[in-house]
Amino acid sequence: MLAVRCVRRFGAINGRDRALVLGGQAFTTLIPLLIVVAAAAARKGPTALADRMAARFHVTGASAQAIRTLFERPPGATGTITIAGLAVLVFSLLSLTRSLQRTYEAAWQLPAMGLRGTLNGMTAIGLFIASFLVLSLLVGLLRPVPAGSVLAFVLRVVANTAVWLVLQSLLLSRRVPIRRLLPGSVAIGGGSAILGLYSALWMPRLIEENATRYGIIGITFALLTWLILVCFLVVVAAVLSAEMGGGAAGTFRSVTPDGSVGAPSQQDPTRSGGSSGADDDGADQRQST
Repeated sequence: MLAVRCVRRFGAINGRDRALVLGGQAFTTLIPLLIVVAAAAARKGPTALADRMAARFHVTGASAQAIRTLFERPPGATGTITIAGLAVLVFSLLSLTRSLQRTYEAAWQLPAMGLRGTLNGMTAIGLFIASFLVLSLLVGLLRPVPAGSVLAFVLRVVANTAVWLVLQSLLLSRRVPIRRLLPGSVAIGGGSAILGLYSALWMPRLIEENATRYGIIGITFALLTWLILVCFLVVVAAVLSAEMGGGAAGTFRSVTPDGSVGAPSQQDPTRSGGSSGADDDGADQRQST
């Protein structure tokens, strides 16, 4: 049964801990990125970024004002993007990319690829950011159109399926054929569209509750909670894609570089108590050497 195999593989790669690590790294990447974006958008006003975020999460009133206070640039601030800020952003982005790659490599039981894998991962992250911006723009244009919400949902499913098909191939350094990644990409495309709808309903309430209880810092709590949820679903998506593209019932099969399905593993990972992320990474490095 697919669900049982996914649960076993999720436990075998220590999916819960990987999701928490990815969520924390995504948060430490998002904050420097927002600072850089705020500096770049300063010409449109000190609250340009905050207004955009409030509109994105459908937040109004005191919660929207808390977001403006958090991300508003001081009136006397004249500095632009600093080298230190860019360095922190690049370092955080590299760490997030490597963790995401290792999650997919662990799910597919593939060794790490070193520098080549890092370059593929950075390309994947760049593609993801660009596609997110373009898709957000297109969805915004479709909303005023009759039946715009339905069209926007269909567009999200189709676009996310195509994007994640390429993303998975890059994260796995093109070692898995596209045909094996297609079923998982379709599932991810539909799931991401549903997540977008759920976030539009859940995030405003979460931000308002946290802003009321904790003030400005509550906004960061809400963002962190949302990112952990997203990263948990990313790990689930990696496991689901591996099972749909290369797994077999009751066994864990690896996918060889030429795309064929390898022999079942000699040891059931679920009986060994699971393996930590560090153990998986160390095994990947030993295999790559």
